[in-house]
Amino acid sequence: EHEMGLRSPIKNLAKEDKYRLCAHEAGHAIAIRIYRPHYRISRITVIRQGGALGHVMSYPAVEEYDYMNTYDNMQNNLRVAVAGKAGEMEFCGVNEQTLGVGGDFAFIRGHLWQMANAGMFGPLGANMGTDISNMSPTKEMRDAMEEAFRLALEDARMMVRANREMGEALINILMVKNELL
Repeated sequence: EHEMGLRSPIKNLAKEDKYRLCAHEAGHAIAIRIYRPHYRISRITVIRQGGALGHVMSYPAVEEYDYMNTYDNMQNNLRVAVAGKAGEMEFCGVNEQTLGVGGDFAFIRGHLWQMANAGMFGPLGANMGTDISNMSPTKEMRDAMEEAFRLALEDARMMVRANREMGEALINILMVKNELL
């Protein structure tokens, strides 16, 4: 409750909406297992807490902490973030996706900005500074960020497709139990 806010289960949620929510969280959970192999999932929930209708919590399961964010590490974080959308698209259909259950897209935009600002898309933004409220990315930077998002979403969708059986099992359990610890 301290980290995520008060728990307030959603009453009268339509079965289709709950399925979509479960598919979203299942997408994130599968992506963590695939793209963050040194992380462990501690909770998958479709019980509203704070501003999120559901979430997946994970933590590093290694003693040492990696302080260096490499391009591959940042791309994997991006894949995990877009995997909720990928889960909705693969399990519910392309036209059945939502706006995101919580702050996924705010995180994705911030993450892409960090990558561009660090020059990870080439020299496009290496000297852009840190105050993103007063800056407009160049067209080249927006194009590179859009391409990185598109590629991460394609990768996440393929990963969800390849692990469809696991995703369906997670969705079915969440539909009944609402939460896995």
